[in-house]
Amino acid sequence: GKVPPAQWTYSNIAHMKGQMQAMGLAIDWSREVATCQPSYYKWNQWLFLKMLEAGIAERRTQVVNWDPVDQTVLANEQVIDGRGWRSGALVEKREIPGYYLKITQYAEELLSAVANPEDPNYLSGWPERVRLMQENWIGK
Repeated sequence: GKVPPAQWTYSNIAHMKGQMQAMGLAIDWSREVATCQPSYYKWNQWLFLKMLEAGIAERRTQVVNWDPVDQTVLANEQVIDGRGWRSGALVEKREIPGYYLKITQYAEELLSAVANPEDPNYLSGWPERVRLMQENWIGK
């Protein structure tokens, strides 16, 4: 049967925490955060709703890369020779509804922060390959 998401998440957290403790890592566990806790994700939801209200985010149908084995959407960078990078399954094109950010409205501003060292928001210290990935993702 299916495992409830919260049970699965907390079980994995406990397993990983045990592994880190077994390695003797010095971690301040009082600062541990679980993104599945309402006290954490409520702010993510609040910010998203503000973006929706401001017209920065919208709901629409989009063609995506669907991995039928992992049952998930893949970014173009995760599709290698038509196959999912993790499962190796042939990726399907599938039209599904979702929420999207209107990045193109802010493309010039975002591209400047990625490519222009004179921009006050320039991503200094970021590896060139990461800046290039961001530039390609923003597009125009």
